[in-house]
Amino acid sequence: MERTVAIKKLGKLLGKSLGYRVDPDAPSAAERAEAKQHLPDLRAVKDQAEKAMVARREAVLAADAEYQALIVAYRAARKDAAAAASIVSRYKFTVGTSNDLFFMVKAQGDSWEDVITKLNGKASA
Repeated sequence: MERTVAIKKLGKLLGKSLGYRVDPDAPSAAERAEAKQHLPDLRAVKDQAEKAMVARREAVLAADAEYQALIVAYRAARKDAAAAASIVSRYKFTVGTSNDLFFMVKAQGDSWEDVITKLNGKASA
């Protein structure tokens, strides 16, 4: 089918929001079928290699005392940073708009006056 004819038909089916892309280097149906046939074996080899790699990494790192100390320090720092970030991002009053799926925050503050001031500042900006 010619591209212009196909686009007209697709336009009738999908409307003005129609979009499309063309990949001139895409594999043929036969090439896809061949790759699909080999895919389970390739995935099995990949999974086996990944398991061996992860097991070796865990064995090496478990034997490294310095790494284990760094892990403990990192986890403690991550916990402290997450707790501080949670405190910083919480406000008593949050105002925004809502649609069927999302609530979009427009302003936050410790009082209604803070929220209204922030909204007025955004409206004049």
